[in-house]
Amino acid sequence: MEKEGAVSLWVGNVQSSEELDRLLTVSYTDEGDFIPSIFAKHFGIRRYDDAVREAEYYEEASNNLNQLLEGFSYDDEIVLKFTALLQEGLTDDFNAVVLLYNFMYTEELLEATLQSNYFRFLGAVEYQ
Repeated sequence: MEKEGAVSLWVGNVQSSEELDRLLTVSYTDEGDFIPSIFAKHFGIRRYDDAVREAEYYEEASNNLNQLLEGFSYDDEIVLKFTALLQEGLTDDFNAVVLLYNFMYTEELLEATLQSNYFRFLGAVEYQ
């Protein structure tokens, strides 16, 4: 659900940056209605502002959350907050990150395999 000042975080493993882009591509009907991306459909997300979505694919997978989130908007704030939220850190290596800003994910689906690509929801924090 849209919520100003919140950011929701997913990590995953995808085959390529092109595949990540394909999974995150949203579209619109001729009437202007939002058609969710493959990613959004699998996580039950009906609508979000694609203009404030950030995502990155890394050639080398990592379990270092600081490294995975470096360079994203508000990284100085969100790294600390997600690190505190995930006290034990990441136990697996991931090569993709998806951040939805101004969005508080509240669905119960925490993991999804999308056409041989895997994503895990890690949580949502306030960034402002």
